Amino acid sequence: MAGIAIALIFTTVGIYYCYSMRTRNAVDNLIQQKKIINILVAGSNRFSDHRHKFFSIVSINPESGRIGVTFIPPAFKIRLDDEGDHVARIEDVVVFNFNRIRYSLQKDLKLNIPFYVEIYSAGLERIVDLMEGVSLFILDQMKNPPNIHFGVNYFDGQKVVRYINTVDENSIYLKYDRILDILMTLYENRERLERFRNPELIREVLKSAKTNILPQEALRIADIVFKDGDMMATTVPGFFKDGFYVMDDITYKIYEKEFLAALIVNRNEKEIDSSIKIKIINGTDVPGLARKMRERLIREGLNVVEFGTSPFRKMNKSVIINKHASIMAVNRVSELTGIDNRYHIADNMQLHNVMIIIGEDMAK
Repeated sequence: MAGIAIALIFTTVGIYYCYSMRTRNAVDNLIQQKKIINILVAGSNRFSDHRHKFFSIVSINPESGRIGVTFIPPAFKIRLDDEGDHVARIEDVVVFNFNRIRYSLQKDLKLNIPFYVEIYSAGLERIVDLMEGVSLFILDQMKNPPNIHFGVNYFDGQKVVRYINTVDENSIYLKYDRILDILMTLYENRERLERFRNPELIREVLKSAKTNILPQEALRIADIVFKDGDMMATTVPGFFKDGFYVMDDITYKIYEKEFLAALIVNRNEKEIDSSIKIKIINGTDVPGLARKMRERLIREGLNVVEFGTSPFRKMNKSVIINKHASIMAVNRVSELTGIDNRYHIADNMQLHNVMIIIGEDMAK
């Protein structure tokens, strides 16, 4: 009888667990509480004992549809115990369920991070191929790439992984820029990915990564992402101390004011305009076009920090290149200039966050 009772208990617990996993939706709970959905993402090119070079936090505001990506330097200091007596660089931490990393990041960034995703390059290739690739604009960010030309190029999963990894000096920060190119491009053209609001396709995507996000939760996240919204990104502000990248009260205040506030609070047109810093270059043989565009945008209240002649080949069509502005800021520049061709080539080392290349269409 005791054996039967134990078997019944285990069966009941098993049924309850399976039912809970099928019906749990922590994302819905966060939406009802009007809280930000935070997802820790870790990635590597290949398996290395559950250690990763790439870390970011994807934050989603369910009310506004606004998405923020926080890139984390590999040297970021992680507390391995509650007191902080034992620490390690985030790239050196062996992670299985990510609890220790999430706990430490939550203390520094003051974010609740309930979800995680762990992905390798093979999984990324598969996801990009499921999405039928992505079209990226190549200006000068790749040196002598095979089968890649100036302008818009189609990238399948394998090419996307190569695009991320072929950076000068293997810099993680340049890789973060490349990842942002892809994320911004996919987000801006998300209408073509509407089919992913589908349980079967969501399950296929989740097969490519290790995650604690359930299919029904991923589907709910997809519903938010496909709303009208915005996307922005930053790297954790901080400094190096004793071999670690750390934050203090001052750098946290910068993060809070310049990133978290923009993620949470709706900005008016004037506030969006004040965030834009524009570089204008003339991609034609017609003199004076950059100066005219500069005068026009200054009259509209925008900040033009540089203008001149393009060092690139001549352009037929004018383009807007997003260097590290939000999607909403880029759309604002598009609205004021009438230029519809918008692309993303992130470069956080530049003073300007939007670049306009004037083409022959503006000379007419």
